[in-house]
Amino acid sequence: MAKEEIDIDLFRKIDLKVGKILEAEDVEKSNKLIKIKVSLGDREKTILSGIRKEYKSSDLVGKKIIIIDNLKPAKLMGLESQGMLLAASDEDGNLSLLTVDKEIKEGSSIS
Repeated sequence: MAKEEIDIDLFRKIDLKVGKILEAEDVEKSNKLIKIKVSLGDREKTILSGIRKEYKSSDLVGKKIIIIDNLKPAKLMGLESQGMLLAASDEDGNLSLLTVDKEIKEGSSIS
């Protein structure tokens, strides 16, 4: 089912950036969450993501992913998440992180 259409002005408000995963660790007392430290070049953010069933924390370090940089912080399991990583999922429950296919600086804007 298609979601409601948005106009280009609303889309432009979403700040998508390339982030490099510096650290990743499983969140205790959760079977879904991984705590990820992401470099955006000039700063770092902590993002909590429910991808633990599909990814091992140790396999994430070094990956360059796409994040929503201007999402309001949220508390999950008592920890603050300062953004959101993007992933694709299908009807069979398969999940894949969105990554970049060439070397590009972390913090680069997605347009």
